[in-house]
Amino acid sequence: MRREEAPRAAADARTAGDARPIRERRRSIARRFLVELGLVLFAGVAVVFVGLAWDAHMSAHDRAAEVSTDLATTLAIDPTVVQAVARAHEEAASDRDGSVARASALLQPYVEGILRATDVDYVTIMDTDRTRYTHADPERIGGAFLGTIAPALAGGTFTEVYEGTLGPSMRAVTPVRVSGEVVGLVSAGVTLQSVTASIMTRLQIVGAFTAVVLGLGALAAFGLFRRLDRVTDGRDADELARLFAAHEAVLHSLEEGLLLIEQRPDGPRRVVLANDQAVRMLGIDRPAPFAVDEPWLPEQVRALLASDDLVGVERINGRDLLLAREDTESTGGGLTGRRALILTLRDRTELRRITGELSSVHTISDALRAQAHEFDNRLHTIATLIELGRADEALKFAASERDLGQRLADRVLHAVDEPVIAALMLGKAAQAHERAVEMHFETHLAPGTQGLQPADVVTILGNLIDNATDAAAARAARTGDTDAWVEVYLASTDDGSLVFQVTDSGDGIPPEDRERVFRRGFSTKGAGSQAHGYGLTLVRQVVEGLGGTVEVSEAPGGGAVFTAILPAPVEVAG
Repeated sequence: MRREEAPRAAADARTAGDARPIRERRRSIARRFLVELGLVLFAGVAVVFVGLAWDAHMSAHDRAAEVSTDLATTLAIDPTVVQAVARAHEEAASDRDGSVARASALLQPYVEGILRATDVDYVTIMDTDRTRYTHADPERIGGAFLGTIAPALAGGTFTEVYEGTLGPSMRAVTPVRVSGEVVGLVSAGVTLQSVTASIMTRLQIVGAFTAVVLGLGALAAFGLFRRLDRVTDGRDADELARLFAAHEAVLHSLEEGLLLIEQRPDGPRRVVLANDQAVRMLGIDRPAPFAVDEPWLPEQVRALLASDDLVGVERINGRDLLLAREDTESTGGGLTGRRALILTLRDRTELRRITGELSSVHTISDALRAQAHEFDNRLHTIATLIELGRADEALKFAASERDLGQRLADRVLHAVDEPVIAALMLGKAAQAHERAVEMHFETHLAPGTQGLQPADVVTILGNLIDNATDAAAARAARTGDTDAWVEVYLASTDDGSLVFQVTDSGDGIPPEDRERVFRRGFSTKGAGSQAHGYGLTLVRQVVEGLGGTVEVSEAPGGGAVFTAILPAPVEVAG
């Protein structure tokens, strides 16, 4: 039973899962938009159609009244009609039937010819007592005219809608005068059936036009619905509001900086999204969106946003930022095919400071190990000299080594009143000594850090001394020269700038490589270690971040001279 119930339950679950998106789609903002727009469009088209139909109706009635009035007034002054009506009116008192017959014989053919040439359905010419001389139905000649005639007998012309012998019609009635006396009446009319026929023709045209407009509107509404449905992914307004609120909350609560850069093929890149941390880290004072080449952006920020290969740690706006990039292509929300770049920023300023201090601790540790090894050798030497009975030479050897180490320690500690920097210099001196490289240290600075962060000094001097020691040791190993040295010189200029200069006895750097040595990954040491090619890059980033410059030149003896000039004091945001 369980094996049979499991597939059924799974099928029910799939059915329920399939039904849920359908229910949500029915409530989507796109479908609501389609329904509401369809109703508005239909109502608008209906109102327009009714308005045009009413206008056509009134126009047709006005046209019928105008045509009827024009024809009636024209016939009322026609000499043929006036003479025939006047004669019949005079003879009516003595010979009613004869006068009607004679007037009809003259006027009926005349009126029928006019009816064939005009859009009027009938013309009735009558005596003042309503006796008809003409009629659309000859059998009704001599009968009484049906309808209002009082205004015409009073000398006026009027129109009315009246249901006579031919049915409802729009008619005009006007008097026939002879010497100012009304001797007869002329009535011309258009049946409402003819009026309706003319209206229907116009309504068919209006209806066709309205149907075309409605169809085009429906197609446009459906196209907007499809696009809106793709963009909103079939979600309703409440769900979109919740998603937006959650998106904003998560985005602005991130500790990392996040930027979304749209790569537009028809224009410059645009930053379409930047959270609070990214704005703070990059020093941007305007919200997204904005182009990456805006002139108000700092130069470093413009280079960062426009570049495709800046990764790793970069010093921007006084901070060490770890950069990560990810190209993406939208596949939903109606944005398929649109490429974007996600740039993530992590502030590593404090971490670098701690790392610098830790590096100094490692340097001291390595120096202690080197000195322990060196002291062990010295103790063996002293013990051997004593065993050989040469105690004076043993004492002299021990005192000379002690004085040398003490002088270096005293010089460093008195010149640099900062434990981290002092430890760095002592450790680097011990490492250089272990590699048979003599390190000279000279300073003309007042004790202290000169307003610099210790981590910045560790990064600058540590990397420059390491490179100089490597270069001096490499040349000594290659040439067999025992005079390998490194000189560290610290001073200040007249304008208060700080000068850090490190000189070595190595092979130097060719002129064509003196700019490239500061590029990430470039090294003159070969491909023996993946760690090469980053130290000088960090040096330049830190120096330029502090507002200074760093350059390399040739030493008098053929080695390299690295000179970093920093404005002092410098306050760095940490």
